Parts: sequence; C-alpha cells; structure tokens
Amino acid sequence: MAEARNLTNGESKMMLGFIVRRCAADIGHTPSPAEFATWANGRVRNGKHLCLFGKEISPAIAKVMFSQPGRLVTVSAEGLARIWRGNGR
Repeated sequence: MAEARNLTNGESKMMLGFIVRRCAADIGHTPSPAEFATWANGRVRNGKHLCLFGKEISPAIAKVMFSQPGRLVTVSAEGLARIWRGNGR
C-alpha cells in the first residue's frame, strides 16, 4: 500500500495516482473526471461534509489532476482514513 508523507502540522501527502487507483477500486472502473470529483467530494458524516482534499474539487480540476499522477497532494485526515479503509462512499 502507498505510504503517506506526514507533515509537521498533521497533514498528509499522497501521490495522485494512488488516490485515483483507490477511487477506481471503490467504484469498479477507471473514473471519469466527474466521477472522481464526486467520489473525492462526497462524504457526509454526522452532518459534516468531508472532502478528500479538504475542499471540493470540480470535474475540470480532476481532469488536470489525472495528468499529474506523480504529484503529491495534501489529503485531509478524514480522507486519509477513508482511503486506508477502502470505503470511498
């Protein structure tokens, strides 16, 4: 499994390619930019909206992300826990 790099303020960074593969495993196929944005944005727990990247992304941003699989991005603590559990929804 991919390693997350921990920053001093408690944030973690992961490679985009790993995150896209995790999404693909959760939804059962390679995601379109719109599907990836929905997956990354779509989590509500105890009335709180949780986004994988700490804020919502658009399908246009997801499309740009797909072209940069080696890029490290900051992942929210809730998002990191979601990825490790393998439960994207």
